[in-house]
Amino acid sequence: MRKLLTSLVLGMFVGCAQPAGVLDDEQQTSPLEQILNDAQVENRVLDKELDLNDPVDLRQRGNEYFAQGDFDQAISYYTASLAAKEDAKSYFNRAVVYMSKNDFDKALADYDMAVKLEPKEASPYINRGLLLHRMGKTAQGINDLTEAMKHDATDATIPLNRGLLYLSINLFDRALADFNQAVEKDGKYADAYVNRGYCKHRMKQYKEAVGDFAEAIKLAPLNVLAFSNRGNSHTQLKEYDKAIADLDEAIRLESRDPNLYNNRGSSYGAKGNHVAAAADFGRAIELAPDFASPYRNRAFANHALGQADKARSDFAAALKLEPEVREGIPAEYLPK
Repeated sequence: MRKLLTSLVLGMFVGCAQPAGVLDDEQQTSPLEQILNDAQVENRVLDKELDLNDPVDLRQRGNEYFAQGDFDQAISYYTASLAAKEDAKSYFNRAVVYMSKNDFDKALADYDMAVKLEPKEASPYINRGLLLHRMGKTAQGINDLTEAMKHDATDATIPLNRGLLYLSINLFDRALADFNQAVEKDGKYADAYVNRGYCKHRMKQYKEAVGDFAEAIKLAPLNVLAFSNRGNSHTQLKEYDKAIADLDEAIRLESRDPNLYNNRGSSYGAKGNHVAAAADFGRAIELAPDFASPYRNRAFANHALGQADKARSDFAAALKLEPEVREGIPAEYLPK
């Protein structure tokens, strides 16, 4: 059975020099890509006429439809393949498509069957573990990833993913141990360094975090998160020029991410350059008008610049989006 591509959950820091290390599933590199790769290989076989009694042919046709983005047709062919012969691969593939449709209950049932049919194969445990996490059952997800490690002791993606699940429930020591394992298993695995650096940042080990992000950049010079997160760690170390340089590079690589402008604005603000800070917060607002943090941050910058009316307007916009976040806002800007 196929190897699973890494499911990365790389956190971004947002806010005025305060990390909001929330793990965001939307930042995952999806395991769905793995079937796409299989389909590209197997399409050569599909030049011949489809044998409706051959479960492999049917599964391969499902892969082809998956590659085209036709999920319903893919499911129908995986289902036909299973009717011809039960097979863990077809259950696995169909589960992946169900996940892409956010039909988690059906995906879980198919992963259960894949595990039942091939209990010593790591991939179904990995995918099921990540699915359980997405369903809010993180402890069960961790158990599945632990089981996967028993069946594949060499794959660095497994401890990395388990580390991410530990990180999501703030078990930093366990997360760090898993990221260490990932690095030990594959010393050229840039994402392992990025995630370990992120974990160290959350643990306030900022210098060590900078080192890990630097290693990731050596291995993957176009890794936006390595630059942006190293910049955030430099900000925590009050190394503002280095922070701004890293965030400049991150923005060069990904110019439409509002978090990057918000973070660079925070570095400018911490350095005392409130004009540049306000400009960056403004760009973040242009890119994400419903993002409260840059309104709040620009309000502080305008307050520092003595522009009370602009500050009041931005604080009002931030409070409209996040009425519960009032800490630090000067009393004169709070609604009466």
